[in-house]
Amino acid sequence: MADNVGVLGYAVRMRVVAKYVGQLALVLAGLMAVPLALALVDGQSAFALRFAAVCVVLVLLGAPLARIVVSAQIQANEALVITAAGYLLAALALAFPFGAAGLAWPDALFEAVSGVTTTGLSMLSDVEQQPRVFLFARAWSQWYGGLGIVVLSVALLLGNHVAARRLVDPEGAGENLAATMRLHARRVMTIYMALTLAGFVALLLSGEGGFDAVAHALSAVSTGGFSTHNASIAGLPSGTARSAVLAVAALCAVSLPLYYRAWAGGWQRFLEDPELRALLVAVVLVTLALWWCLPAEGSAAAPAERFANAAWFALSAQTTTGYSTLPVSEIGPTAKLVMLFAMSIGGSIGSTAGGIKLLRLILLLRLVQLIVRRSALPPHAVSELRFAGRNVGGEELARALLLILLFLAAACLSWLPFVAMGYAPLDALFEVVSALGTVGLSSGVTSAALEPELKWVLMADMLLGRVEFVALLVLFYPRTWIGKRATG
Repeated sequence: MADNVGVLGYAVRMRVVAKYVGQLALVLAGLMAVPLALALVDGQSAFALRFAAVCVVLVLLGAPLARIVVSAQIQANEALVITAAGYLLAALALAFPFGAAGLAWPDALFEAVSGVTTTGLSMLSDVEQQPRVFLFARAWSQWYGGLGIVVLSVALLLGNHVAARRLVDPEGAGENLAATMRLHARRVMTIYMALTLAGFVALLLSGEGGFDAVAHALSAVSTGGFSTHNASIAGLPSGTARSAVLAVAALCAVSLPLYYRAWAGGWQRFLEDPELRALLVAVVLVTLALWWCLPAEGSAAAPAERFANAAWFALSAQTTTGYSTLPVSEIGPTAKLVMLFAMSIGGSIGSTAGGIKLLRLILLLRLVQLIVRRSALPPHAVSELRFAGRNVGGEELARALLLILLFLAAACLSWLPFVAMGYAPLDALFEVVSALGTVGLSSGVTSAALEPELKWVLMADMLLGRVEFVALLVLFYPRTWIGKRATG
């Protein structure tokens, strides 16, 4: 922890934060213009006026701030604050247009937070009665939230490579990033857009209509899970369509930079990636576990249909996408526990999936293995923690373990208010983990009738899960704002 204290030795410089938040505001204005155009085409004047107002406010806010001249150097806490501020600003900007759907302010904000964090929990009981612009805006918010508002800004706007590196990788994790962060961001964006197009084409070929194919492609590639059907993907025209949309989600639960490395260095890079292998193993194990426990919970489906539902649920939970083919309330406690485990772990680092990430779980298991192995070694023997052919540093391991601990602590603290208000413990835990893992599967707890304070708990969980805790903790840490500031 001493290193972290050193990084936060200087308070953030307001001019630096203001400049890059201004650039994020300009990017958001451009993103909001897309549903604005659809609202105009569909004649949805209420939505059009609200989206237009948001665009104007974002431009008026962002244009002067983006012109501020600052130092090329950007601190780690400044980058983390900008990241957290980007998601908060995006949610606040989106909540106002969502109010045109007849949602009360807390529910509109909940829907917006769920969108930009790629979670997919919803206050709506009937999405099919909503206009196209609302359904598109929800899916669109998941698309740019999944890519990462900051990564998108780096790809489109930032020319300062030093600042770009901090914004894309604020903690200096060094997860195989390119030498130039703007180039890295553009590569990721290109891969993301290619996967989106592939998902759209696959859904069209499987029989899905044009608008529904767009909406599901946007939410699948972001592992977001918003659907245009009340029954989620059970409302898709065929099992082929359901498989197609979850296949897209699975592709995006893989680290996106891995696709570029495979393109540049050969397809064997996929076989060499330990997280991809772990993801495949996890999906198979969760599928088999669900296949075993679904009939025990009273499902009357035939074995082949049970296996299909088990595979779809496994993909949805492990990739943290949140689509469902059956109501979660009908699958029984054993299946819920299996899915809790899958939702908590999630996909690969560098993917759009949520959860604690497979790499961190692998490091934890390797640490346990190392401790057991050391017990049989001579006193002076040296045994280092190794992963993927390299030694794992203490700071990297500490960061991984800290994020796992924070995830578990947040889940426990968020779960207690639900239990105190009389919700079934397992259902409450399922809902909390779904929010923290940015999954979106619901046990039936999330609805417009949910107590207001519990809605705020879930919104906080979704934001914590999306920015992976540290950014929001830094945002509300007093020494981030109060103390000595670096010059420049």
